[in-house]
Amino acid sequence: MPRLLVVEAGAQPPVSNDPVEDWIRPPVSRQDLEARVKALQSRFDSCRVPTIDSTGTLSYGSHSITISSTQTELMRLLIDRFGEVVYRTEFVECLAMRTPTLNRNSLDLHIMRLRRRLLPIDLSIRTVWGRGYMLENAATEEAVPVGNAGGM
Repeated sequence: MPRLLVVEAGAQPPVSNDPVEDWIRPPVSRQDLEARVKALQSRFDSCRVPTIDSTGTLSYGSHSITISSTQTELMRLLIDRFGEVVYRTEFVECLAMRTPTLNRNSLDLHIMRLRRRLLPIDLSIRTVWGRGYMLENAATEEAVPVGNAGGM
């Protein structure tokens, strides 16, 4: 949980290496307080990593959904490298054992369906053109310029 500590005047401020902990000293303006809370929330969101169990239950933060066994295999690749590119060839290799007649459209269809399933839990799959896909926090996707990578 992110924490914003209020330190009294004259008291020694805490020393912490925790990226989701910060402190303020009153009096503090509402604008400064809101900025500090927003920065903490952003750091907290960037520290979270989704998890998936053997039954196909995908959890992220306080949310969870269930996904198919094929989607579970694809998500494992994305979760293992959360925030990094997973190349199309890796997905093809993953699905080849399950779908011997796999083609480009099959993978695109699986990704499209998975994107729809992820909407309620604040995760998104970004297309990294010419390379593959990247799983990230949905709020992060909105903040990245379109020229770097495209969404769905």
